[in-house]
Amino acid sequence: MTFDGPPNAPESATVEHLHDATMGGVRKQRHRRLAHAICNHTRNAFRLQAERSFQVWLQKRRDDCGGPQA
Repeated sequence: MTFDGPPNAPESATVEHLHDATMGGVRKQRHRRLAHAICNHTRNAFRLQAERSFQVWLQKRRDDCGGPQA
């Protein structure tokens, strides 16, 4: 991990939010840690992919049951 390189380099240090505020987390120091930029980016991408897949699944369930539309 490097603190001197460009911020977009994969080995650059970033702050990873363990309980992201956009996902209902609280913004506190204990919910943060250092992470490589590439690790942080990959984790966020997987989380977004999972959230989108869940929303698609949820909408399909609503459509199949004739429930309320989101």
